[in-house]
Parts: sequence; structure tokens; C-alpha cells
Amino acid sequence: MAGDPFLSDPSKKRKRSNKLTSKTKRTKSSTSTPTPTPTANLQDDEISSGSDSENENEHVNGGEDHNDSELSSDEEFADETVNDKRRRLAKQYLENLKQNEQELYDEFDAKDLDDDILARRLQKDVAETKGYVYKFIGDKIKDQLDEEYPLQLITTRIGCKNLTSMTINYPYLYTVSKDIEIIKWDISETHKKPKRIKHTKGGNKYFEINSINPQSNHHWQQINCIAASPDGKYIVTGGDDSRLIIWSSENLTCLKILQTRASVNSIVFRRNSDQLFAACADLRIRTYSINQFTQLEILYGHQDNISDISALAKETCVSVGSRDKTAMFWKIAEESRLTFRGGDSLEKTKSKKKMRQQDENNETPFYNEGSIDVVSMIDESHFVTGSDNGNVALWSLAKKKPLTTQRLAHGLQPQFTPIQASSEANEELALQQIPKPQPYWITAIHGVPYSDIFITGSFNGTIKIWKLEEPSLRSFKLLGEIKQNNFNGCIVKIDSVEIPGTIKKLKIFVLLSKEHKFGRWLGKLPGARNALVNFTVNL
Repeated sequence: MAGDPFLSDPSKKRKRSNKLTSKTKRTKSSTSTPTPTPTANLQDDEISSGSDSENENEHVNGGEDHNDSELSSDEEFADETVNDKRRRLAKQYLENLKQNEQELYDEFDAKDLDDDILARRLQKDVAETKGYVYKFIGDKIKDQLDEEYPLQLITTRIGCKNLTSMTINYPYLYTVSKDIEIIKWDISETHKKPKRIKHTKGGNKYFEINSINPQSNHHWQQINCIAASPDGKYIVTGGDDSRLIIWSSENLTCLKILQTRASVNSIVFRRNSDQLFAACADLRIRTYSINQFTQLEILYGHQDNISDISALAKETCVSVGSRDKTAMFWKIAEESRLTFRGGDSLEKTKSKKKMRQQDENNETPFYNEGSIDVVSMIDESHFVTGSDNGNVALWSLAKKKPLTTQRLAHGLQPQFTPIQASSEANEELALQQIPKPQPYWITAIHGVPYSDIFITGSFNGTIKIWKLEEPSLRSFKLLGEIKQNNFNGCIVKIDSVEIPGTIKKLKIFVLLSKEHKFGRWLGKLPGARNALVNFTVNL
């Protein structure tokens, strides 16, 4: 009863000190908002759902059929705040989702599948950033290399004089040839021949460079190489006329001519960049920024004609110097290089006990390595090379010598007959003059980027698919070969592109020519053709 104002003593009441304080307190108390009740909070922060809307309708309509459980739940959450209610509803929502997923995925664990997909994506991003092999597709391809059910090969004959190179920027492919023609193809349809979209042809009339109207310029000698920029805006070609020409990929018009001091043998773009590496016959490698149409720097080191070059995502590239029998790995940012010396010879082989014992048991003749002609990077630390004696070698940055060498990878050429080898009338003397059969050169090599397979080609009518041995990637083995009449001629280029979709596919293109891209040393090849052959495998 002490708190009852009617029973308190008026004399003991505290008097107000002044009017200002009283007025201030009165104003403050009159303007202060009343504390909302828990019921008001619940009404203001209702989250719309099917059950809540029904409860609200029943409440508005004055429904009186509430059961005891609803009353008890209302009493249970009567004192919770707005944040507590949000937290409670969120937890309840997650629990409902988990319960529904458990009912749906009794036979199929979707959570594990999502985790696997996420893990694979993270592994892929990390591996590609660091430059490691992460596409282990060799076993999947091996299952499709069945002789009883051969792959469907699509052959497109090209009416050009001796094709030299090609490049892919999906859904387009570009080819160049010795008769100074550039052709643009549409390769979007999987099981049909590529469609010819546009072409442009050079000639002697383009000997003089027109600086006033750059669009009227072209090559005037054979084109050796072509590369497409990763963004698809430009294509770049190089030829024997010491010109590097930048073209618009849309309409094949000349945008800029960058002159060099010698023939341009091979060019390649750095992945996801406008940086271009060009291997030239003056023993130099030039780097360019294509978006700026400028040359960046020149790299020196090779002692002979640089025949091929390859690059991936990092600011590095690897080149081979033909008859200097070296492969050089260039670190552009660090301004340094690593030199890998080939030159597989009988003297080097005999210096090793293991190799000597293998050679004694092996009746296959040995051929010295005269030149390293082609190269392709597998990842940022491994690359493969092909030589004129049929050697296919796997290299690593951790070792200056090849990790593994496959000799006579494409076999030996047919032996000459006495009439072909000699003009002697005496058959015995003619037989003595028959030279031993020579190996098939490795004229093209292609490693599918960041995968465990690579493909080689020669002029024996076959392509061979090789697989790196897991997990060390220190050796490789033959996965299978495709031997059909479609590959008659000299294989000058192999390339591939991954086609996304519900079923991932790898589309492989093989470019055939009647001659080698740098000369006519092979003579007349039987059944040779200028053609583009492609086939598709599922991944």
C-alpha cells in the first residue's frame, strides 16, 4: 500500500525546484513514444507465408476456433523481440529445407554432389592459376578409340595451294596457305563440315605498303602462321615477307602491319591476354601488345632458325631452335631463360648403362637427332617436343634433360627399291647402294592445355594420341592411333577446342597439306591432299 498515491502523506512529497525543469520534464515525457508491446512487434514484423496469411485472416475475421497448441505457442513467443523472431523464422526455414531435401534425396545425395562440384571448380581454378595439369581425360578418350567402332572423321577439302597453319577461336576457325590466302570457317555445327564464311587473298601487287590506306595492305609472300586473340577481335598472320599483319577477325580487313627483319615462322597468343609471341627466322623472339599495335621487346638466345613456339596463361613461352637442337623456356617478367639441350645421339646413349643394355637387346636401329622442329606446352612446367628422327620427348622445368623419349614414334619410311636407290644395271651393286630406311619426322604436335594427353602427326597417314602417366607426369605411353585414308598427306598443324554443354566434348582438328610448310623435302606424297579433318570425342 506504500505505493498508493491516495494513502501517501502530501507533506512528504518532493517539491519542484523551478518551472523550467518541470516544463522540460513535462515536454520530454509528453513527446516520448510509448514502448511498443510484444503484440505490436509481432504484427509489424509479420513475414508473409501461406500459414501466416491464413492466421492473420482468421484473426481479422474474428475467428474463435484456436486450439490449445496455438494458444500455448503464442504465449511462448509473446516476449520475443523483432530480431529474435527473424532469427527463429530463418532457422525454421532452413530446417524445413533440410527436411524436404532429405525426403527428395533418399536415393540421390544432392548435397554431396554439390560439394563435389564446388570442390572440382575450386581445384580447377587453383590448378589453372598455378599452371598444373588438372584435366585427366586420357582414360575417357581411350574407351572411344575402338578399331571395331572407329571415330567419325569429317574431311573438308580446301582448294588452296599447300596449307601451312590454322587457329581456333570458337565458333570460328582460320586457315592460311602458301598461295597467300586467309579463310574464315564456321565450326559451330558438330557433325557437319565447317562452313566457309569469308576469305582474302594477297599477291605480288601488295609488295609496297600503303601507309595512307592501311586496309588495302596484305601479304605478298607465303603465310606461315596465324593466331587468333583470346577476345576474338583480332587475328594475326606472319609470313616469308617479314610482315606481321593484324586483321579484324570480323571482316578480315588489314588494321596494322608490323615489320620484322626476317620470316615469321610461328606465333602464339598468351591465354586471356593480348600479348603475342612471334618466332622469327633471324634467331629472335619478339613480343607484342596487339591491342596497342606495338612491339614490346626482343629475346635473343637461339643459334638457328626458330621453327615453333608455344605458350599458356603465364608470362612465359617455350621455343625450339631447329638445328641448334635446343628448347628454350623464356621467363619474360624475370628477363631470364632456361636452355634444354636435345641432340639425342648414339654417343649419349652409350654413356648410360641402362640405355646400353636396352640397345643391345633391341634390334631397332638408332637415328641421331638432327633438329627439334615442333613444341607444345602441356602445363606451365611440362612441354613436349618432336624431332626429325621421330623422337617425341617430354620435358620438365625441374630437369635439363628429357624425362622420357619415345624414339621412332611414327615408325620408319618404306625402304627404297634398287631402281629407286641406284642407277646400276647390276642388281647386286644396286642392292648395296640402298640406304637404310629413314624415320618419319614429327611434323606436328599438340598438347591439350592442362590435360594428360597430347597428339602427334607426321606424313605416314596416322595421328597418335599419347597419355601422361599419373601422378608423377614423368613418362607417357601410347593411348591409341587413328589410321585412315583421311590423313593422307603431311600433317602441318593439330589443334583442339572444348565445346561446353550437357555433355562436354573435345573437338580435334588436323590440317593436311601436300608439302611441308617450310619446303618440298618430302617429295610427292601418295594420295596427299589439302584438307581439314576433324573428329569429336566425349569428355
